[in-house]
Amino acid sequence: MAGLTPPKTAPRKPDFAPLAPYAGRLFLTRLTLWAETLIMAFWPLASLVALGNAALLLRLEQFVPQNYWVYIAAALLVLALYLGGIGVRRLKPPSRIDAILRLDSALPGRPLSALLDRPAYLGDDTVSKNLWLAHTAAMRQAAARARVPAPSVNLRERDPNGLRLLAATALGVALVFSSLPGARVQNGGPNGTALAAVPAASFEAWARPPAYTGLPVMYLSPENLADASLELPIGSEFTLRLYGVGDFALEDGASGQNLVLAPDVYDLSFPIVQSGRITLRESGDVMGDWRITARADSPPQLQSDAAIAKSRDGAMELEFTAQDDYAITGGSYRITLDLDAVDRRFGLVAPPDLPEPLTGALPLPFRGDRADIKDMLTADFSQHLFANLPVVITVEVTDGAGQSAILSRRDVLPARSFFDPLAAAIIEQRRDLLWSLDNLRRVNDVLRAISYAPEPGLFPSASSYLLTRVAIRRMGYMAEDGLSLAERDEIAALLWDVAVMIEAGDLSSAEARLRRAQERLREGLQNGATEQELAELTDELRDAIDEYLQQMAREMQQNGDQQQAENQQNGPTMSQSQLQELLDRIEELNRNGQRDEAQRLLDQLNQFMENMQMTMQQTPGGQSSPGEGVQDTLRQQQELSDDAFRRLQEEFRENGQGGNGQTQNPEGEDGSPPTSEELAERQEALRDFMRQLQDEGADAEALREAERNMADARDRLREGDLSGALDEQAQAMENLRRGIRELEAQDRAGNNGEDDPANARDPLGRPVGNDGGVDQGETAVPDQNASERARELLEEIRRRAADRLRPEGERDYLQRLLDLF
Repeated sequence: MAGLTPPKTAPRKPDFAPLAPYAGRLFLTRLTLWAETLIMAFWPLASLVALGNAALLLRLEQFVPQNYWVYIAAALLVLALYLGGIGVRRLKPPSRIDAILRLDSALPGRPLSALLDRPAYLGDDTVSKNLWLAHTAAMRQAAARARVPAPSVNLRERDPNGLRLLAATALGVALVFSSLPGARVQNGGPNGTALAAVPAASFEAWARPPAYTGLPVMYLSPENLADASLELPIGSEFTLRLYGVGDFALEDGASGQNLVLAPDVYDLSFPIVQSGRITLRESGDVMGDWRITARADSPPQLQSDAAIAKSRDGAMELEFTAQDDYAITGGSYRITLDLDAVDRRFGLVAPPDLPEPLTGALPLPFRGDRADIKDMLTADFSQHLFANLPVVITVEVTDGAGQSAILSRRDVLPARSFFDPLAAAIIEQRRDLLWSLDNLRRVNDVLRAISYAPEPGLFPSASSYLLTRVAIRRMGYMAEDGLSLAERDEIAALLWDVAVMIEAGDLSSAEARLRRAQERLREGLQNGATEQELAELTDELRDAIDEYLQQMAREMQQNGDQQQAENQQNGPTMSQSQLQELLDRIEELNRNGQRDEAQRLLDQLNQFMENMQMTMQQTPGGQSSPGEGVQDTLRQQQELSDDAFRRLQEEFRENGQGGNGQTQNPEGEDGSPPTSEELAERQEALRDFMRQLQDEGADAEALREAERNMADARDRLREGDLSGALDEQAQAMENLRRGIRELEAQDRAGNNGEDDPANARDPLGRPVGNDGGVDQGETAVPDQNASERARELLEEIRRRAADRLRPEGERDYLQRLLDLF
């Protein structure tokens, strides 16, 4: 039995009556869909039409022979028909349903489609009918918020190369820079045409001075006639632009070329090289007539009358003045060795291996007037071979016209001074090594003689001695295969570090800096230092004394000990004015050449400072603090490091004497220095004491690092590695000093103000302020004024900019800073 099939019914057509309130929006949406469909279908044809119109507007047909016009037109017509056919096939007219779906897609719940729905049979169910009515009301309310969408066309996938954009751009350019074809000519043809509207003949003229002059462009109107002479710099560009149709003629007497205006030339530019007259005529009538006076560019001038000076850190200071009628555009210096003036003795006897001359740029202001410059060239050449040797310094400045001024002077190139005899000797051997590689053996022998069994106190620290020995060893194994220039420079850099370390000494505290400043001034007086160097050493002593007094004042405030302040006041005191007068008197005696009298006053000052230090040590302090224990540890670590250094010297001496064991320590005491094992035991005991101080409250990160350095030094001593142990001990002492500073900062931060230091006095009798500083009162020394501070900062920037060892980017940045001033 065959199955029953349901009867076929035609699909029910949708009833659009519920959407009648939205008919206007649906119509506009359908227009949007039509626009999208037409663009997607016919954009290739539209691009071709745009390109064709752009070609016609720009008159590109004149570049194509007439024989090819028919073929090109036929090809374009065929291509247009083909693209039109493709567009017709792609064209899909949008229906009303498409418009409803497009307008409905932007609304939540698709209310327009919901309004076209019909409910199932509801019967007499009132609840269902009410529910359906509520649903349709909500959909009508949501459909009321519908907005007509804008056309959305995405041609990126169909036109990845952007041909449509190229066509649109070409059409836009043609519309802007061309006229309509009908307005261009009256009678078109290939043989030339007459203009529809011939404009009257006119011109524009202007003179542009060279850019380096900074002068404005001068517009030359017909009113600038010959009775008013125009003064222009040589090299100014004269530009003439003609308009309209006319019989133009040019008479030129300023370019030096006797230019003649050709019939088809409407734009002409030429330089002004001489004085003369420029006349423009049209059909015999004068349109413009100018009498030009050419002004020659004066060459720059350069002076440097002041003597070459030297800053405190050894940098060369050369003042110069440059003038130009417009602006100085560049400057440079060149320093070469004056070989004929060199005293060829000792290490300078050998033929020199001279490096390239020193060159660089002069400091010029970045902004402002460059016509009159007064500045200073600051550069530090202390590490160069030419340091402290006769040189020829050549300075050159140029202007915008390429003219230059050159100044040469002969002088000794300033450099850093070394007053310590050992540091000066090492610097001399470094210079001999840079002078010639033939001096290698001589330098090696001299350094070995200096460092072999040195007298006590010759090397200020174990590190300086060890670095000297390292330099000797490097010269030895590098010389086996022949010392190269790079290896020579490496050894020279190491010797420089050693000399600087010896010259600076141990400046870890204010007291050490004070002693070092006193020693340097004494050595300068004894070794015949120059007047400028003695002035710098005196200033250094002033700064060291002030810093030392500030430190003593802070210590008295931290201890809160009034008795100590009173004892200091009753002890040896000196007012601020008296101290200043004493230092001024020493400096005056130096200037007058009375070195012996200056030495006597310096001894008096040293005696006063020593008495003041003894008074500080004899005065009972306040309650002990962890910082005092750390200071004791630092002192014991220093003694232990000195003993290890003596042990190392003893081993060198034993190796040199064949190991006979008959030795005497550097201080003249009988017997030998402690063994490595004994030193290791003392180092371990000092490390235990350090750990105990940390348990008692001396908590600082630097102290923990110092404790680790002590452990490493102990291990190296047990292994017999004295050089490595000295390095670890030096690092431990540095960390101990850092720890002392951290503990002092903690004490200042934790001070609750119970101790009133208002009555405290420093050794100069001045009251100590609440912040640990000195209340200078009426005897205060004026602070450094702002201009002096600015000058020092500028000198420091110049010194760093001239340092060739710094990165190129940093030097460029510093040079830009200098250009601002």
